[in-house]
Amino acid sequence: MKINVPKDCDNAPKRKIIRDFIIAWFKKEWSDIENIIEDEFQFRIVGKQTVENKKDLQKYLQNGVEVTTLTIDEVLSHGKFGACNGSVELNKQTIDFAYFFSFKSAGKNTVTKISEYKIPCKN
Repeated sequence: MKINVPKDCDNAPKRKIIRDFIIAWFKKEWSDIENIIEDEFQFRIVGKQTVENKKDLQKYLQNGVEVTTLTIDEVLSHGKFGACNGSVELNKQTIDFAYFFSFKSAGKNTVTKISEYKIPCKN
């Protein structure tokens, strides 16, 4: 997978965590993801479903599509919240995405809630 990400995330811990999570997510690297999320968390797939435990999240991840190119456009963080947007390219389709993160607190770097938005683009 080709990866294009902002280079300026290393000076803000939460921005780096978000960037690393998104890369691990689309590479399907469960061990990296599991270390970032709290035991009690919520993963909301907007317009579809909500995943409430790690086992179901791992299952959702494994059923995801194979990505050829990942591009993260922006990564933001403020207090206990963060977000990013970008796109993934599949064999014959592009999907724009946005993820919104809630961390345990402003001082803690583990995630308690993620909302996922995906919009297929016409090619």
